[in-house]
Amino acid sequence: MKPAAENDPMEFVAVPLPEGDPDLMAQCVIEEFMLMGWSERRLMTLFTHPGFRATHRIYVDRGEAHVRELIARVGAAWQRVARKSEGGPGNA
Repeated sequence: MKPAAENDPMEFVAVPLPEGDPDLMAQCVIEEFMLMGWSERRLMTLFTHPGFRATHRIYVDRGEAHVRELIARVGAAWQRVARKSEGGPGNA
């Protein structure tokens, strides 16, 4: 993988909105990076690293267990989608 350039226009930037739903934002971020192949361990860095202010705020406010549950929930949802698209049981 090519290392990110200092002025990379695709650099991750999350900005919390005053009226926004932090968990919905977190789920969207998790989904995006999960679909790029990030592991749970790597996804956690988006929340534990203070440089990612919006996601780190969720980690600080709601705790590690909450973030891990969000990651597990998003992962489970995508596993169901994958099984359904592969024509698993009951998906005729």
